Amino acid sequence: MTARVVDRHGHRPGMPGEHAPPAHRITASWRSLTTGARLGWAIESNWADPFLFAVYSVARPVGAALILVAIVWIVSGGARPDYLAFLVVGSACWTFVGGGMSGFVWAVLDDRERYRMLKYIVVSAARFLPFLLGRASAQLLAAAAGFLVTLLVGVVFLGVRIDVGRVDWPLFGASMALGLGAVVALGLAVAGLCLTIRREAWNYPEAIAGGLYLLSGTIFPLDVLPAAIRPLALVLPTTWWLEGVRRALLGVPTPGVLGSIPDAGVLLALCATTAVLTLGSWAVFRVFERIARERGLIDQTTGS
Repeated sequence: MTARVVDRHGHRPGMPGEHAPPAHRITASWRSLTTGARLGWAIESNWADPFLFAVYSVARPVGAALILVAIVWIVSGGARPDYLAFLVVGSACWTFVGGGMSGFVWAVLDDRERYRMLKYIVVSAARFLPFLLGRASAQLLAAAAGFLVTLLVGVVFLGVRIDVGRVDWPLFGASMALGLGAVVALGLAVAGLCLTIRREAWNYPEAIAGGLYLLSGTIFPLDVLPAAIRPLALVLPTTWWLEGVRRALLGVPTPGVLGSIPDAGVLLALCATTAVLTLGSWAVFRVFERIARERGLIDQTTGS
C-alpha cells in the first residue's frame, strides 16, 4: 500500500524549512539547484570520465548533422542555399527542445521508476522545483554542444554563410535567453503531467516535441501550413524564438508571414508568449504536483 507524503490538505507536515524566512529559502533553493545539477550531470554522463563523455556529446550531434546533410542532398538533389541555411539553423535550435523536455521528464521518471528516490527528495529539506531544474540542466548543456556542432557542420559541409562579424548579437542573446526560458517552462509542465501518469510517460517528450517541430517552422516556413493552423503556430514561443535566432545569425527575415514583422515585433511576441507559457507552466506543475501528492503517486512505481 502506497504511503502518502502529504496530509489531507495536500501539505507536507513537519517539513524543515517550510516556514523559513526568505533568505533561508533562497539558500535552500540554490543548494537544491546545484545538487540537482551535479547529480544530473553524473547520471547523464553515466559517471564516465569527463573527457570521454565530452567526446560522446560531440560525436552524437555530428552524426545527426551528417544524416541531415545526406537527406538534404540526396532527396532534393541540391537544395537552395537560403533554404539550407533556414533548415540548418532550425535543426540546430531544436536540439534544445528535445533535451529540455527530456531532462525534466526523465528526472521525474528516473527518480521514481528506476532509482526510486523521488519520495525521499520530496520529503527532504531539498526544494523540489529547483532540484528538478538542476537535474534538467545537464540535458540542456548537452543540447548546447549539439547546437554548436550542427551549425559548424552546416557551415563547413553545406556552405551555410554565418558571418560572425555581422551576427546581431543583442538579438541573438535575447532570442536565445527567452527561447530557452520557454523550453524550460514547457519541460516543467510536461514533468508535472508525468507525475500523475502511470505508464507511457517516457514517450511524452518526443510526442510533444514532434508536434511543436511541425508547427514552429523548424524545417519549413509557416506559409506551408494550412491557413487554419497558422494562428496556432503564431501563439507558440518556439516559432518566434526560431525566427529571432535565424534573423540574428543569417541577417535576413524568413520570407512569408513572418518576413514583414520587424525585429522589435519578433522580440515583443517572443516575450509575451514566453511569459504566458511560463506562468501557465508553473501553475500546471503545481496543480499536478498537488494531485500526485494527494493520490500518493510520488512513490508509486509503475514498472514502465
